[in-house]
Amino acid sequence: MRRFALIMSLAMLVAPLVASAQAPDEAPDPSVALITQGRGQGELINIWRSRDAADPERAEEQLDRLLRTAREAGITRLDPFAVALLREAQRAADAGRFDDAYARVTRAELLAPGLPEVYDVHASLVLDDTPWALHTWAKHKIKGLLARIDDFQRRMLLFSDFVLGMLMVIGVVGFLFALAQLARYGVHLFHDLGQAFPSAMRVVLLIAIALLLALPLIYGFGPVLLLFPLAVALWSYQSRAEKVLSVVFIVFLGTLPWLLRMGDRLTEAGTGPTQALHALSLNPTDARALETVEAAVEADPDDWAAQAVLGLTYKRRGRLEDAEPALRAAIKGAEGEAEGTIYNTLGNVLFARGLPKGAEEAYERASKRLRDAPEPIFNRHRLYRRLGRSDDANAAMQQATALDAPAVAAWSQDDEPYVNRYVVDLDLPTSVLTRRALEDLFSPTPLARRAWVAVAGPVPEMTAPLAGLATVVLFAVLAGMRRKMRLNWPCFRCARPAPSDIADGPPAHPQCEQCVNLFVRNIHVDRQVRFRKEQTIARWSSFRRWSTRALGLTVPGLVDLVRGQAVRGVALVSATVVFALWLVEPHGLLLEPFVDFDAGEPGLAWGRYLLVALLAGLWITNVVYAVRYKERV
Repeated sequence: MRRFALIMSLAMLVAPLVASAQAPDEAPDPSVALITQGRGQGELINIWRSRDAADPERAEEQLDRLLRTAREAGITRLDPFAVALLREAQRAADAGRFDDAYARVTRAELLAPGLPEVYDVHASLVLDDTPWALHTWAKHKIKGLLARIDDFQRRMLLFSDFVLGMLMVIGVVGFLFALAQLARYGVHLFHDLGQAFPSAMRVVLLIAIALLLALPLIYGFGPVLLLFPLAVALWSYQSRAEKVLSVVFIVFLGTLPWLLRMGDRLTEAGTGPTQALHALSLNPTDARALETVEAAVEADPDDWAAQAVLGLTYKRRGRLEDAEPALRAAIKGAEGEAEGTIYNTLGNVLFARGLPKGAEEAYERASKRLRDAPEPIFNRHRLYRRLGRSDDANAAMQQATALDAPAVAAWSQDDEPYVNRYVVDLDLPTSVLTRRALEDLFSPTPLARRAWVAVAGPVPEMTAPLAGLATVVLFAVLAGMRRKMRLNWPCFRCARPAPSDIADGPPAHPQCEQCVNLFVRNIHVDRQVRFRKEQTIARWSSFRRWSTRALGLTVPGLVDLVRGQAVRGVALVSATVVFALWLVEPHGLLLEPFVDFDAGEPGLAWGRYLLVALLAGLWITNVVYAVRYKERV
């Protein structure tokens, strides 16, 4: 009992110490506290307006002031002001003042490092100033592309653009492929239906198929799912390449509901609350992003990523009393590197409030989780310096310098130990936002459901996977029955049925019995019978020739699909659709740039001319190919 009482007494003594370590309760020390200026967007706008009204020399001073104010406010990128400078650079280039244009581009890059439009405009200036410097133009274009990939919002929009573009391309190509397969093997199906059903029933079935093909004109493309049994009916006639493509398109239709959900999730990541988290970490004065994040936290207080960004924003805006509870709430759900960045921010908040013990503890925890990061160590150096602990400050400085000497040298240039920028903040890693965007990627969303209704009409979502799975199973069954099936192929002369065992493969030149007797065995028949036969052959040959020429005037590649060149046809149709999308939406389906800087750039103008030339070339080649086409079977 005595041992138990002793243990309980020790526990009662240790518990307050542990609690104080978790939530330090110390009186604020005004001599340690930092000044939080909390600069807002209004001050930045006033500086910009004063720059517009000033003379050129004074304007440069105002730009320096704008940069300094943005740094004090913790703003990483000032995109609107950088865009305005880029417009000025283009106007200067149009007037022939390239030195001024380059200077403004350089300033814009300082205001918004990593903004892709900066590299695009720089490339445009290089091409206007020195047209032969194509290597420099290409270098800036590559930098712009890498900047788009590195930027979280544009990366998410690129992913969503890829998914939505893929849906559009595969949807159009798959629909044309289905029509082409029906046109190619319609006569085969007609002959085999004639043997299985009476003549009247065969006509009814063909009318029903035509009505199925017309359903997308009324209800959208969803009822194309009803054509799955038709794909089964055509399977036995198809070549190996056509069978592979049939499986690919049917799997695509079967997974369409989940693809729509994925596109919606990625779009939301590039335009919704997740993007607001990214925008707020770049610019804490962004009022719209702040409202979005605050609404997300109000809807879900356990959203630790939103709490972390909100705490950092409050800190940078000078709202320290609001920042601390948000950061402590974020720590409960964070782990690893993200937890270290939050502890670093918490230490900065406690430092600014004049709570050195809590700040030191937070910095130490941040250092344990971010072993290669000099930021929390350098912040500890600044804290020790404010406390007058010179030996500890020098030791922390040496440790931080060993990790990243250039960064420490840049931070040390700011020697005003009374303002909040005196400490170094760490943004939440973009990998956290990426994981957040990819969570529940295929879960149902209201927008995806509405998109399905718009595309599919009355067809339920589960019809797609069930019909796709059933169709693939039937494909396998038909493949197993291959040696037992006997199909009718249209005679290559007159289109009459020519029976053939499917195990022997498609005949190279199928001929009906009548054509074999007349043209192979040369059996003597009445001259009128032979004359009518030759007229039928001529009509059938003329129909194939003129139908091929008519198809040549439509989408490039459709002739190949109908005539059996499936891979080539799909490639040409896909290229045509992709080129058309690029021509209509050069920036992507979702991205709305600040301004179309590429509108006056020769590079994009040439790209559009090239796309038009490629589309025209594909169409002309398709027409010539269709006119000169000769039957190969």
